[in-house]
Amino acid sequence: MPVTPPRRAVLTILAGVAALGLSIGPSFAAAAADQPAGGTGTVPAAVTAPVSLAVLVPLTVRPTTSGLIDAATLAGYTGPLGVLTRQLDAVIGTPAVIGIDPMIIASIRVLGTSAPASAISWLEQLQSAGNETFALAYADTDLATLAQADALKLKDPLGFAFAIDPQNFGPADTATPTPTGSEPPSATPSPTPTPTGAPTGKPALPVDAAEVLAWSYTLPSIAWPADDTVVSGDLSDLSQAGYRDVVLSSTNVSATTSGLVGLGDIDGIVSDAGITDLVRDVAYATDDSGPQDALDRLNTALGGMAALSPGRTVVATLDRRWPLGALDLHALFSDLEGQPTVRTVGLSAVLAGAHPDAKVADAPADADRTAQVASVLSAIDQENRFATVATDPGAITQPRRLAMLALFAVSWVRGTDDWSTQVATFLNDSVKLRSSVQIVAGSDLVVGSGATNIPVTVSNALTVPVTVYVNVDSPKSVLQVRAQNVPLTIEPGSSNKAAIPVAALSNDQVTTTVTITSVDRVAIGDPDYVSVDLHPGWESVGTTIVVALLVLVFGGGIVRNILKRRTARRAKTQEAGEAGGDADAATPVPSDASAAEARGD
Repeated sequence: MPVTPPRRAVLTILAGVAALGLSIGPSFAAAAADQPAGGTGTVPAAVTAPVSLAVLVPLTVRPTTSGLIDAATLAGYTGPLGVLTRQLDAVIGTPAVIGIDPMIIASIRVLGTSAPASAISWLEQLQSAGNETFALAYADTDLATLAQADALKLKDPLGFAFAIDPQNFGPADTATPTPTGSEPPSATPSPTPTPTGAPTGKPALPVDAAEVLAWSYTLPSIAWPADDTVVSGDLSDLSQAGYRDVVLSSTNVSATTSGLVGLGDIDGIVSDAGITDLVRDVAYATDDSGPQDALDRLNTALGGMAALSPGRTVVATLDRRWPLGALDLHALFSDLEGQPTVRTVGLSAVLAGAHPDAKVADAPADADRTAQVASVLSAIDQENRFATVATDPGAITQPRRLAMLALFAVSWVRGTDDWSTQVATFLNDSVKLRSSVQIVAGSDLVVGSGATNIPVTVSNALTVPVTVYVNVDSPKSVLQVRAQNVPLTIEPGSSNKAAIPVAALSNDQVTTTVTITSVDRVAIGDPDYVSVDLHPGWESVGTTIVVALLVLVFGGGIVRNILKRRTARRAKTQEAGEAGGDADAATPVPSDASAAEARGD
């Protein structure tokens, strides 16, 4: 039978705990008040029933603006002195529970054979580690931020096709139908994946985001928002999003003597704020004396917990700190192994223990951050609608979803002063993206009678082809637009022109509105306005003038030719007459005698 520690000893421990700045809570105070005044036991109860301590360690990197880590950065992170190498070395071989950022796994996998050899080796080492593991949100997104913005549906990546070069992969895994014995002959056979990438020496080409993110986690469905950020309204949202447990600080819940509490729709994994501070002091110690001072204070605090609440579970967490120095977790766990008041356990032991009911202590919301989050989500919504202009909308939405998730990383949204700058950059990029497809300003036109076309030029600055539907609207019926929703495909980094048939019905001037939409009738870019002068009578008048001019020109030419010919004939007649007169004058006229003589008279 355990021997109860003397009341004076308990009070001494409580005083030491309080001196360390730890919160002992009302349950500890009640336990101290219940102790008898004159106990004589010599074996502390804490020795016979030590507390069970689980330490959660996030495996993360500095947030990226793209939501992926490039090959060069991965090579540095996974090199001999890289941050990921140091983190993994610190936890392997210890009881630490690892929360893995899926972005790290995805960043290596999308590179295929072009991934750095050190990154592939690092991933294999992580896979073979014996630690308990669970998935953080992608890019370590702060789930409380999404929950409070009613945006948990955006917590997962859409896909990675835009980042994958098929040349770095073998054939995709195929599904070979394999009927099961329990199914009738007419039943649809269950597909069995058959790997086809192995013979090529290359990894199989991923077919969806699930394949890129697949990992054998030992602990499922755990949400880990930033400390002191969860409000009671988040719990049902997290539960509906598929989470079974949520990690939150003891300052974020009502008092409890357990590392696990019931919060209604979801259980809470309670990180004791005081113990967590001491564990972090040990892990991040950089002074000359090393972590020993922090270890002494931690052991004192754990001894106090063991005395007041024997056998209870305790959870401590490391934070998402950057820059990350040396993690001295081996020293921490080595020291704890020699303490009779504590035993280190995995998180599964905490989840299997008692979970008394508790309530979330809501913290006031930051109005500025709430407004910034709303502006980002509004931009994402507009981008999703804009993306319908592309023949492959995923080429637009996939990278932007990853960038948004990275923007909401815990270490940015909750921990840095420059998050506002990151938000401004994201919003500027959003505006630029949505302006990538636009109408090129047209010139004023003159339209006569009959059918003609209004030319509309559209440019595309994206890296993917787009298809738009062109419309011209006239505010007056005097200009008849004879076709709407005229399709136009524009290749990446180029422009193309559509011809919209119109006809003028009366003299007037109108300002037409030119717009383009996507296949889903989403307005794309800003409208263009073209002034059109309508002069349908000009053509008949012009034709009459032209005909008259032709008549005058050709008629005048004919008359001129006739006159020239007449003049030429008169001149010839006159010349002939003059020539005949000259001949008569030169020949002598014979006299009568000569004439008679000539006749032989």
